[in-house]
Amino acid sequence: MRPLSLKGHERALTRVRFNREGDLTFSCAKDKKPCVWYTENGERIGSYDGHNGAVWDIDVSWDTSKCVTASGDLTVKIWDAELGSCIYTINHQTPMKSCGFSYSGNLVCYTTQKMTKNLSTVQVRDLRDGNQMAEGAESFFSTQFDVNATTALFSQMDDIITIGFESGLLQQYDLRNPDSPINTNEVVHRYSIQDLQLSPRGDFLISASRDKTAALLDVNDLKKLKQYKSERPVNSACISPNRDHICLGGGEDAMQVTQTAVSAGHFEAKIYHMVFEEEFARFKGHFGPINTMAWHPSGTIIATGGEDGYVRIQEFDEDYLGFTYDF
Repeated sequence: MRPLSLKGHERALTRVRFNREGDLTFSCAKDKKPCVWYTENGERIGSYDGHNGAVWDIDVSWDTSKCVTASGDLTVKIWDAELGSCIYTINHQTPMKSCGFSYSGNLVCYTTQKMTKNLSTVQVRDLRDGNQMAEGAESFFSTQFDVNATTALFSQMDDIITIGFESGLLQQYDLRNPDSPINTNEVVHRYSIQDLQLSPRGDFLISASRDKTAALLDVNDLKKLKQYKSERPVNSACISPNRDHICLGGGEDAMQVTQTAVSAGHFEAKIYHMVFEEEFARFKGHFGPINTMAWHPSGTIIATGGEDGYVRIQEFDEDYLGFTYDF
């Protein structure tokens, strides 16, 4: 392992992502400034200035022309990824928790939090339609929930979104017929869904939950295929693009960190075999729980973001690249 430690955030990380080519790393944290870095050497290119609260999520379009951020300052912002200028701002009455682009980069989905008399919502807007992006405009898809929607992403092209909830429920909506969910899974997780990620080929979803497990799901019907058990809550999980491997990150809850030894907190990232559900490797690095992780498109690098405010880019050594699982 040859890690790069990137220090550009003052507070805990909330999301790290690679662009499609993997040459850029995007990160956001509970401070106000999402950052973009060169993956190769960890040099910071710049930050996106404009938010006034914690930034909970960031995503980048397939061609790296735009990025979207969701913040606790009650806004979602669409940015010009290269210039760092804000193109659109979407306002809401409650904090935004997650956001993401569709496959084409034309649609953006985001979740809002339940607060006072406002219910949690999931909304989708079309960036090509100036009327939808205007101040106070209605989104073309919006649905409300009694339970907080913690995460949402496009799971099939521009048509289907998958939503994870605080109760552990998972649902899928088809935007072509959005009246009711087309698939539901309420048994795979018992506590809050912390993260949902799509596999690079688009055939699986992986969900990370506070119930100390991550689950591999069929993208077509949300059926559980495999489940990976950890000793601590799982905050994030990702799928290797070219091997049958899964990586989980998490650890002792941030509030209890001061009461536990580093070894007891289980702050390492753990690599499991996708099919056999067995852990075969782990790597240290963060002094605190891992909040987010992403696997590089090449399959040889993992980026992790921790409660300690660091982004770590871990490049695998020859031992991993030559590793064959002995079953």
